[in-house]
Amino acid sequence: MFYYTVHDRFGSAAGEPWQQYVAWRGVPHLQEVVTLDLILCPSPLEDFTERDWDYNLHEDFKTHLFRDPDYLARRVSFDPKRHNLLAIADQLPPPEPIPEGFTFCGYDILDSDCSISVLLNCGRFPAIVAESELNRLGLLDRFQRAEAVATALRRSYPDDPHCGHCRVWLITRAVRMDWDQSGFNSKEIGSDRRQHIHECQ
Repeated sequence: MFYYTVHDRFGSAAGEPWQQYVAWRGVPHLQEVVTLDLILCPSPLEDFTERDWDYNLHEDFKTHLFRDPDYLARRVSFDPKRHNLLAIADQLPPPEPIPEGFTFCGYDILDSDCSISVLLNCGRFPAIVAESELNRLGLLDRFQRAEAVATALRRSYPDDPHCGHCRVWLITRAVRMDWDQSGFNSKEIGSDRRQHIHECQ
């Protein structure tokens, strides 16, 4: 099942903070990071309203995830220049196609709190994963490789608060949005519906 979340964008347009990040992380080939990491890409959703609880997940560390992208986009005043609207899954491979209007970005590896990316915000693990394996969005392209990296991290660092119980997440993002007062409507680009995991944008 896919859930939806909105995160601030973080890429070359950020200027000096971006340059400092890619130098620290050793990933000059990145164009942007598309991640669930709440430090690198915070959520614009700061507080919950009573109505939010009708749409979000009632699970520890997952209350910022929603079932309805229309509601979420309205809720945060979604702006594609500042935000990424993501459809994500942690039951992998997902039993259903990528939602219409979203395209595959890659696989992230998150700590048990779903808040820190082990791939992007926990330093380097050269014996386990090379920086060159990350695509231009900072993610791994293949599920099997992401699962192998996560398994190696758990075995190598069982007592680490981030690595010890890390998990793989599939990340996709909205590729085109029409927005009006009635809400968010994701639309396909051209004749390619892009519902299957096959490319990075």
